[in-house]
Amino acid sequence: MPPPSKAYPPARRVPVVQRMHGHLIKDPYRWLEDPASADCAAWLEGQAALLATHASTWRHRPLLRELLEAFAAGGSAAVPAVSPPVIRGPRRFYLRRAAGQEMPVLMTADAGQAPSALLDPLALDPSALTTLDAWRPSWSGDLLAYQTSRGGDEQPALHILNVSRRRVVDGPLRPGRITPIAWLPDDGGFYYLTLAAGPFPPRRQVRLHRLGTDPDHDPVVFATDWPHLSIAISPHGHGLTISSAPGAQCGNRLWLSPLVPGREHILDARLIHDGTQAHTTAMIKFGPGGCLYAVTDADAPYGRVCAVEPADPHSSRWRTLITADEPAVLSGCVPLTGADAQPYLLLSLTRPNGAELRLHDGEGGFLGAIPAPGHGPGTITGLTCPPGGDEAYFTYSDFVTAPAVYRFGLHERRCRPWIRPTGDRRTAAKGRPRREGRAPEVTELSFPCGQSLGHLYVIAQPGKPGPRPAILTAYGGFGASFRPAYSPTTLAWVAAGGIYAVAAVRGGGEYGNTWHAAGRGINKPNAMTDFIAAARHLIELGWTTPGQLAIKGASHSGLLVAAALTRAPELFAAAVCSDAPTDLIRYPRFGLGPWWKTELGDPDLPDHLPVLLSYSPYHQVRPGTPYPAVLLTTPRTDPRVDAMHIRKFTAALQHATGSDRPVLMRCEDGVGHGPRAASRWYDLQADALAFCAGHTGLEWPPAGSPRPGSGSRCCRG
Repeated sequence: MPPPSKAYPPARRVPVVQRMHGHLIKDPYRWLEDPASADCAAWLEGQAALLATHASTWRHRPLLRELLEAFAAGGSAAVPAVSPPVIRGPRRFYLRRAAGQEMPVLMTADAGQAPSALLDPLALDPSALTTLDAWRPSWSGDLLAYQTSRGGDEQPALHILNVSRRRVVDGPLRPGRITPIAWLPDDGGFYYLTLAAGPFPPRRQVRLHRLGTDPDHDPVVFATDWPHLSIAISPHGHGLTISSAPGAQCGNRLWLSPLVPGREHILDARLIHDGTQAHTTAMIKFGPGGCLYAVTDADAPYGRVCAVEPADPHSSRWRTLITADEPAVLSGCVPLTGADAQPYLLLSLTRPNGAELRLHDGEGGFLGAIPAPGHGPGTITGLTCPPGGDEAYFTYSDFVTAPAVYRFGLHERRCRPWIRPTGDRRTAAKGRPRREGRAPEVTELSFPCGQSLGHLYVIAQPGKPGPRPAILTAYGGFGASFRPAYSPTTLAWVAAGGIYAVAAVRGGGEYGNTWHAAGRGINKPNAMTDFIAAARHLIELGWTTPGQLAIKGASHSGLLVAAALTRAPELFAAAVCSDAPTDLIRYPRFGLGPWWKTELGDPDLPDHLPVLLSYSPYHQVRPGTPYPAVLLTTPRTDPRVDAMHIRKFTAALQHATGSDRPVLMRCEDGVGHGPRAASRWYDLQADALAFCAGHTGLEWPPAGSPRPGSGSRCCRG
């Protein structure tokens, strides 16, 4: 069959030139910033038709989609199976997505009772366009604050549900964005966040809502111009913490306010930590008997735990109890209460070769290492404990182990499975994929990143010689870590005979806050340099070749992909770039762009602009360059990363490419940047993998590969 035509929908180039700090910046596709225009609508229709023509030739897609669904039966980052429980009073609350369910359901159960569904998004909206964005039970467990939004707009409605009666008793409130909830100890109300009216970015406000009152009259008890605001209250209502930051993971200010019964609308917020200049973060943990602990990376790039004196809580007076040392990064900490009413500290740490748990007494004394589930590199997330409890819960996952929730008991000092992810008796706690042949192997590699070394995980079927078709991904931004975790996308690609590689590059948080700083702001190009270095390393070691290598990423990871394919197009056969910022000059004008200046750099600053221009994918597209095959995906409306980025980048690449490989765009209605129905997630990932398969030469079926339709053999867990 001859390849389909890659005649692209016409996209006029307009002579828009902007002068900034002595630079003349061309912007020929600025008209694509307006999705409501007739020209943009016609162009999108043309892109949809072109995509459909090419997609009809992706012969691997049906098989890859079946593999995705089979491996996802155990849950994934996109569609979690079971979350750690939140325990309030006699009740526990948790999310569960059983096999075949489109969306996770919020479950609840009284002590000793069987669980039942409390909130099912499909019962609220059978069209599967409504998502359950956040939820928080009151301290008694009698009430639940939950937030839902529709079509990915991330503008939630906040309701209060009486748990026993399954009846809404208050709301809706309209906070403007998803908000944390801090319940008062008597269940009579809660603190929450709103956006103030006015120009973007709006001020963030902490409000107090008392049940049954008009939310329009909720008093503002705190406000800040900084976008990242969070709140937490002690279980007994003694204190409220407020954290505010100019950018995600870029240092915060932390306030602590005592609460007086009946006067909760008046805060005496004291600034106890200011890490905005040094880009350090801190949070307060409430322990038993009024104990306070601070978890911070100030003066400790890998993290430390400190004792806080309630009468003098300023950070200068914090007393260090535990310090994490290279290469272990402190990733979680919960205070537990022993039978003797004494405090204990349970810590989770992440190393390149695996996760670990450590138990300390209330003064930081080391009591022992707790064997974590799994073997080899894995990840512990969601470490939590009930108020005043002697137990903790967390999720464990690795590249071949489906996420499962575990319980740690202080008395037993060991971890046990809490609940099976799907309730299938054919699955085991280890969650190892049961396939024809052996489970995938994980190989750990190091590659040069500036003056240090980055980390690279390679997941592949054992015993198959290279080079082979491969997909490489990384994140490299906002201090977020790309850690070993179960992914149906990874396992489906590997089961089909490919190699999947995950790189830790500067800008992430894999090696603490100095690693993040090395790829933040004017250092952001280091993240792209490292990503390209990881690709070269895979090729040099013989895992793959430029004709077999694809890169794939979404959001900030998509920015890495877009920058890499414009910087080093000769290294790649294909690229999938989703929901990514690609115009690094005008990004602050759209979506949540104004809140990323600390991370990406500020184009209005003379010393930042040349750096941004040097890697801005849209501005680095060069006519006549033989670009790889590129699939760009975006929601039609994305409240975080405006879809104009993908539209403009698509038009620029289609105009410029000098190769015969296609540049395609996939635009989806009814979803946003965040969660979506499981079937939609399968479809998106199946398109991405099938596109990569077709342009990297993946052969189907490889010897020893599992056959779709044998879901119980493809995945257990």
